[in-house]
Amino acid sequence: MEGNIHGRKIILVDTPGWWKCYQLCDTPERLKAELVKSTNICPPGPHVFLLVIEVDFAFSEKHRKVAEGHMQFIGDDIWNQTIIVFTKLKHLGDKTMEQYVEREGENLNKLTQKCGNRYVGFDTNLDTDGSQVKELLRQIEKLVSENNGCFFQVDARKLMDLEITMKNVEEKAAAREHQVLEKRRKLKEIKSADAGNDATPLNIVLLGWVLSGKTLAGSVILGTDISFDKTEKCVRTCGKVNGRQIAVVDTPSWWKFLPHQLNTDSVKTEILKAIDSSPHAFLLVIPADTSFLEEQLEVILENMRPLGEKVWRQTMVLFTWGGSLGNKPIEYHIESEGDALVRLIEMCGNRYHVFESMKEDHTQVNQLLEKIEEMLIESALLKSNDEHQGEKKKSQEREVLSEWIPVKDVKKLLNEEWDRSDAIMKEMLKTMTPQRVVKRGESIQLPLDLSGEAINTELFINKHQLKDALEREWNRREAVDSSRIQYKLKCLDGNDMSSCINDEDIQMSLAKVHNWYQRHYSSDYGSASSYEEYDKTEQDRD
Repeated sequence: MEGNIHGRKIILVDTPGWWKCYQLCDTPERLKAELVKSTNICPPGPHVFLLVIEVDFAFSEKHRKVAEGHMQFIGDDIWNQTIIVFTKLKHLGDKTMEQYVEREGENLNKLTQKCGNRYVGFDTNLDTDGSQVKELLRQIEKLVSENNGCFFQVDARKLMDLEITMKNVEEKAAAREHQVLEKRRKLKEIKSADAGNDATPLNIVLLGWVLSGKTLAGSVILGTDISFDKTEKCVRTCGKVNGRQIAVVDTPSWWKFLPHQLNTDSVKTEILKAIDSSPHAFLLVIPADTSFLEEQLEVILENMRPLGEKVWRQTMVLFTWGGSLGNKPIEYHIESEGDALVRLIEMCGNRYHVFESMKEDHTQVNQLLEKIEEMLIESALLKSNDEHQGEKKKSQEREVLSEWIPVKDVKKLLNEEWDRSDAIMKEMLKTMTPQRVVKRGESIQLPLDLSGEAINTELFINKHQLKDALEREWNRREAVDSSRIQYKLKCLDGNDMSSCINDEDIQMSLAKVHNWYQRHYSSDYGSASSYEEYDKTEQDRD
């Protein structure tokens, strides 16, 4: 963006935002590349970096480390040219910016000190006379003068390596897209010779980790209401899409970072029970707004192992939060994340689909169903004697379930804390008012005390690894909960409660909170407390 202020040309580069609770390793590679690339968009380089921080939630050590990690990824000496810009100033009440910084605690003080104690407050809703803009520009001019007009430069080798990497990713992404299109063309030719299958009922099973968008994806497919209750058992929902009977089975979610031994027993047993519905397709739901590392692949393989090796012939990866990709194709995300995600995609026969919008969208749902049909044709071509072998394998895998190591003390605490967090969030959303932000400033704490020796760590390499996994597991929880609170406050402030009637509306509006791409909330760890079946056959989504 370019403009002219008092005769001075201003070039403003807006970068993709990171989740304030996510460690650098949990940020997608494409986003990290954009952060570095942003320094080369406005030659010869940026004179100032504006680090934007909201004041409506407490600034914890976690938030400081996340900000430091992402900023220093651009360059270690970035702090000499950084000004902190505090937003959402109405939450300060009668406090001045100086009082806020002083009282917020040592973590915010450490960050401001890194920036040479340079900070300003900025809120477009409160800056009626333009004084905040003037102060910001004054601070910028002062910093540029102190640095003798010098601009920031990323290490030349780092930029060159990034350009090479991005070019390779683009080439691989284009090759993958071409490969998939060619494969789909051949399968469509086979399908055209067998017209009529499109009318047969279709059974779909959803699998995935907590807060992946799994439950919401099922609602998008069938156009049903969203449930935010805890999923302890399989939930089978029926409906019609373009006149075709569709059954979607939502299963309990597994942990994203923790091993399968720490799942609730219902996760293990209910995933196996999902086979009883004779599924045509398994949709492995993975969010596109976070990184995908080797540890995520290992967790997925652990949790899907009881379904047998043949399950991969009927599995497709469904990416959620596709709006976070911007103008990048999903193939770019796959290739940029690297070997772990590429291997998973190839285990699924190079089958994947992306929901760019987590709202009801006929086009993206129809495209998904087309890909499932093509997968069934491909699976049939490979099948041969799988029926007999499949029954034998199923029996063997049920025996494996009994060999899983129980870790009762850890599992109990994990799930009690998750339930407690659910209850707190529901109560907060009920009691919030514009003047009263319930428990504002309290971050969700780690559910386990790792200072002693009570926890069985035999399942982990060391205690520090367990602590890190737990913290990362709760980071996404904290991110989506704080987003829900922010959106509720926005509704209350605007006195427009028509858009805040229920959790579905909150889910559909999280993009407004994060300012750049579509992000939503879904409580994947929940739908219902018993095996229930819903029927929407009377509501045909033609």
